[in-house]
Amino acid sequence: MIFVGVFAVQAQMENNKTISEIKSLRQKLLTAIKERDRKTLDTIYADDFTHTHASGQVDDKQKRINALVSGEATIESAEVSEINFRAYGKTTVVAVGQSAITDAQQKTTNYRWTIVYVKSGRKWQIAASQATKIPGDV
Repeated sequence: MIFVGVFAVQAQMENNKTISEIKSLRQKLLTAIKERDRKTLDTIYADDFTHTHASGQVDDKQKRINALVSGEATIESAEVSEINFRAYGKTTVVAVGQSAITDAQQKTTNYRWTIVYVKSGRKWQIAASQATKIPGDV
């Protein structure tokens, strides 16, 4: 029984460390977006990254980075009103959150989104993301 308790505590400590690493990556992402640092963004996003918009449109890595450095409003750059992390072992984390994005016409739309982080070797990258409009904003 003690062994199970020790294992549970150790697993929770690993999850906390993993989530802390993802939070650091998210901060690095925000800084790179603000500074329009294409080189750093290129290291943050996995080569086979995809983002699915609420419209169903799909962006690959380069299209997403182009949007970020152009200053386009995105789920990555929007202020987060809610976020929850779920660690799956030491190699995958899913973040689920909510943000409001104001477009060029000053219309604000609320989104619920999911971002999947994967660990490749020693570094974390964003592998996929998806955004859905919250009903009432459609």
